[in-house]
Amino acid sequence: MSEWEAGCPRILSIDRVDREPVGGKAAGLGQLTRIGLPVPAAFVIIDAQVDVFPDDLMAHYQAVGGGRVAVRSSALGEDGEESSFAGQFESILNVQGETDLRQAIAGCVASLSGKAAQAYQNDQGGDRQKTMCVVVQAMVDPRAAGVLFSADPVSGRHDRLVIDAVSGLGESLVSGAATPDHYVLNLENEVLNRELVGETAILSDEQIEALARGARRAVAQLGNPLDMEWAIDEEGALQWLQARPITTLGNDLNAGATAIASSDVITRCNVGEMMPGPVCPLTFSTQGRAIEHGMQHMHVCYGGRPSITDDWTQINLFFGHMFINLTGGLEAARYVSITNAESVGQSLCGRVIPELQDPENKKSLLRRIWGSFQFVRYCLKATQVIAEFESRFRHFHIRYKNDSVAMAEEMELQFPWLLEADEVHLRSSAYSGAMEGLVQGIVGGRDRDSDLDRKAAHQAEAARLLAGASFVESAMMVEHLDEVVDAIALDSAEVKKFRAASVEEALAWLQGPDSGAAGMGFRSFLRHHGHRGYRELCVREKAWADAPAQVVQTMQASIAARVAGNYRPKQVAALDLSELKRSLGFLVPRAHLAIRQREQTKSMLVDATYRLKCGYRHLGVLLAGEGSLPDADLVFFLSREELSEFCRRPTKNRVDLMVKRRRALEFQEKLEFEDVYVGFAEPVDPGIPAAVGKGEYVGRPVSPGVVEGRARVALSLEEAAALEPGEILVSHVTDIGWTPYFSLIAGLATDVGSAVSHGAVIAREYGLPAIVNLRVATRVVRTGDWVRLDADKGILSVLSEHAEATPGSA
Repeated sequence: MSEWEAGCPRILSIDRVDREPVGGKAAGLGQLTRIGLPVPAAFVIIDAQVDVFPDDLMAHYQAVGGGRVAVRSSALGEDGEESSFAGQFESILNVQGETDLRQAIAGCVASLSGKAAQAYQNDQGGDRQKTMCVVVQAMVDPRAAGVLFSADPVSGRHDRLVIDAVSGLGESLVSGAATPDHYVLNLENEVLNRELVGETAILSDEQIEALARGARRAVAQLGNPLDMEWAIDEEGALQWLQARPITTLGNDLNAGATAIASSDVITRCNVGEMMPGPVCPLTFSTQGRAIEHGMQHMHVCYGGRPSITDDWTQINLFFGHMFINLTGGLEAARYVSITNAESVGQSLCGRVIPELQDPENKKSLLRRIWGSFQFVRYCLKATQVIAEFESRFRHFHIRYKNDSVAMAEEMELQFPWLLEADEVHLRSSAYSGAMEGLVQGIVGGRDRDSDLDRKAAHQAEAARLLAGASFVESAMMVEHLDEVVDAIALDSAEVKKFRAASVEEALAWLQGPDSGAAGMGFRSFLRHHGHRGYRELCVREKAWADAPAQVVQTMQASIAARVAGNYRPKQVAALDLSELKRSLGFLVPRAHLAIRQREQTKSMLVDATYRLKCGYRHLGVLLAGEGSLPDADLVFFLSREELSEFCRRPTKNRVDLMVKRRRALEFQEKLEFEDVYVGFAEPVDPGIPAAVGKGEYVGRPVSPGVVEGRARVALSLEEAAALEPGEILVSHVTDIGWTPYFSLIAGLATDVGSAVSHGAVIAREYGLPAIVNLRVATRVVRTGDWVRLDADKGILSVLSEHAEATPGSA
């Protein structure tokens, strides 16, 4: 039988490798050779076997120099886009002579059936490899060697290139025997981070530049982020030894970024509270578009904007995170005399933003007075607009279809409800913000002095006046849940069983026939508030109605507080309006009404979102049932426009993109940002900022009082479940999903927020001292620290540190 027949080993020189099935390693070398990058002479044995060798083996060996060679496995499927098989097959260095060469080839082939490789294949869920190809490559005597990642495999960022370098052979790096010099570069090949093992760098700047240029060239030609091995010989010549796709990456983390002017000022404040963390593509194209629409609608009503467009003028997206464009919002200041850079910064960020400047080309004073009148009218019509929308909103229902195309059409048909819900909520928010601003302005007068204590006292007094608004939905929700817990607490035996039960067991009891008044109350709570939940404006996130275990966790913690005697019921002193100056006596009740309306419209907005998210989830189930998606959750990783097209014409390329986007979201969740940027938003490596005093951090007091206690740093609801009664909650932000914990805590401190933030409103309703906009609280406070929360002055103090705590630990 000829050696060219199927199943017999044969040889190709590496420069002749094209579409032959030669395995990932050989294919990568062939691609590098074809695009002109320097690669050591090599050949590949196709269908290599343990004891059968091609007749021309030694001729090819002599053609690559006849000296020392590296013999490496190149199994089909190895070093591919799906799996790397890194370290699972054999590689043998410094092989010389015919006998050693044959033994090395046989060793590579034998590793195909090794236990490690077979276990790896089983874990990957694929078919076992049956064919091994073997690369024989001339050895390089390196002065330096290492690996290069064209995208950062740790952070997932495609705009970072990482180089690790060691002296001598790169195998010491791969095996972990040597610690490398570490370099991180940006897209312009500038070195952002340089970590050296010794006093002198292993690589010169010119060599770093050459490596980066070569890698960029390879990525541009091959179309994938690459994991590459390289060596620099004693003469300084660079050789590329290997290239394979990085299998752990998702999509480019900044894919889908919106266009922005380099002078635009953007912020994560406000929108970061409403939508903490990154958003999936479907959320941005629904909720992001709805917020943009609502903000443009505001400016059409009073800010001189001629019409609503599809442009992103108010909302931006960077690295999967939503930002508010302050410059776009400040455009209204050209037409409205009462809007300026200071008021926009205070309302959205809780402070003046120095980078934000008033526009220069303002309209005439008369035009701006007219714009201010239009703004007042816009706010005063809130009550009428809310009532009219609520009467129609009752008739909003999504009709569930049995095929994906019809369901996608139904979702597009109902989407305008979300646009209008955002219009109404932003109107009520503007009215509430204006009323609260008036109250704060009267309390503080023209308070522009630098006396921080006096300013904080004025803010605390304004917060006291704003507390106590009755029938605020988010506060009523807590009262409703407390009633359910009270029903359980009446029976000591039930209390014991409820506390001891797992969350799943407790939920099953509440939903069962033997739970009595508690069960009835729990089911009533979900009927009224089941559309709410953590990250409730994200269409992918499940609401309490779909994931009630979140609520049960807080109920068990509340029961524990009652047993320990640390339960804190709502306790806000009633206001005596007769004691207030006449202007405040007139404004405070109207501010309370505005707060109630804002919470009411927020609930309607969340309800509209909930109905859409249920519809999209059903659409995902349909697509999975039709075989278009491997799992229903992937539906959230296309935009609305892409999703409609996919339902009509599903393709594997789109599915692959959805999988990569979902993987990218896991990396985006680890990113942190500054509060404010000018132009493009760049993720930062968080540092610990300096305190204003030793262990003291200043924020904005939004609910007065002073309390000392043990800190509980919780960045997620899962971490919040560990809260113990009387602890001070320290979090980046809270939304409605955190509300049930407010009956347990003694105080609240958050990194971001304002006087109208969720946490501020609920803290005031419960009489909890609260400070927001601390910016760094979750990075400087540790769970177990003893802290003092002075919400009269807006100062969070770390009095003593917990020896075993870590920042953010729960």
